[in-house]
Amino acid sequence: MGSRSSRLMTSVFLVRGGQVLLLYRKGSRAMDEDSWVGIGGHLEPGEIDDPTAGALRELEEEIGVRPDQISDLALRYVALRDTGTELRQTYYFTAALRPEVPLPVDCAEGDLHWFDLTMDPSDLEMPPTARIAFTHWLSHGRRDEALRFVTIGADGSCEVSG
Repeated sequence: MGSRSSRLMTSVFLVRGGQVLLLYRKGSRAMDEDSWVGIGGHLEPGEIDDPTAGALRELEEEIGVRPDQISDLALRYVALRDTGTELRQTYYFTAALRPEVPLPVDCAEGDLHWFDLTMDPSDLEMPPTARIAFTHWLSHGRRDEALRFVTIGADGSCEVSG
């Protein structure tokens, strides 16, 4: 096994009224091509021991949503992907946008869109771990509070456990 750099990221699936907010991120160095993701980004050095702080910072930076404007923030998936040259670890959270808060409409990182929670995400362009976590959460994870783990090996093998 050769040396690999590492990248630590967060992503939040923000929900309200039977819908979930996703971002069509354009031109990100963290992804191979433009794709749909939750709201998030890279952890700062001081957040490595506290990915929740990184998720809250990214919500405010990217879409202007402050911590007091959400409820039920929960870590739902921890994903590790070996790309062959890099280990990418992503913390996937869910949170509810409070009913009185205006819906976010702008993000400098790309286009925001609210999707129905009954959607079939199979046609969305998503990074590999985001696709697995989001699809699993829509079909199973919303019904419990379990923390799950997603792994994708350099050979493309994947597993969801927990």
